[in-house]
Amino acid sequence: MKHFSLVLVCLMAATIVSARDIRYAFLGDSNTWNGGVECTKNDSWTYWFMQQMQPASCYNYARSGATWTNSSETRREPMDSTAVISDQNVVFNQAVRLLRETQLGRPAPDVIIIMAGTNDAWFEAKRPDMWSMSVEQAWEMPSERLAKIEPNQATSLAMSVRLTCETLQRAYPLADIVLLTPMQTTKTSTANIARVGDMIEGCGLVLGLPVIRLDNEQYISRQQELKQLINTKDGVHTNLTGARRIGNKIASLITKYGIR
Repeated sequence: MKHFSLVLVCLMAATIVSARDIRYAFLGDSNTWNGGVECTKNDSWTYWFMQQMQPASCYNYARSGATWTNSSETRREPMDSTAVISDQNVVFNQAVRLLRETQLGRPAPDVIIIMAGTNDAWFEAKRPDMWSMSVEQAWEMPSERLAKIEPNQATSLAMSVRLTCETLQRAYPLADIVLLTPMQTTKTSTANIARVGDMIEGCGLVLGLPVIRLDNEQYISRQQELKQLINTKDGVHTNLTGARRIGNKIASLITKYGIR
């Protein structure tokens, strides 16, 4: 019994040490960006997630107004700091910025978590080619060719997700990449949010990446927020209560699925 207890304690200690050695990188839109560069602001889910996980470090590359979907004018722009919807404010450029900083000496992330899609659903008119490809069509191009194209050649949601994720997979082959679908919002219908979530989930399945669906009422309820703001400040952006709720749930699922 004493021997078993000692082994158990050692295993627990090893788990704690390994968890605290993990480096996280976050990409996404405003609900992730609101946590600040080092996830220190408690009205974002990233703050509460980090409180639960207690990793070695985190760095937040998200931007308010970002979309998954590229436009016909999107170019590689690692220095873009736009915080509204624009041609350059896309998740792909957040990935490019992450790559640039690790090339300059920042330690590579062990886990990359991407939460985006709200602005794709909300401002669909800003990304007119968003639905121009299905998941199956987005995978017709060989990966070798995809690696050589520019972001303005990937203007559907599916192709944008594929281009961004495969870019990260090539750069960080040992990292875990987790996709989070957008939460419900009062600014667009649950059907629009679910449609974007379905596309992200479909891409994740082909990419072999874990996908956590956030577009159900256990996270943010559109119906509830329309009646009274409980978990958001404005129907879109989480308040402290909503951020804690979501961050804790995501941490629980990440742990449950054995992702670092």
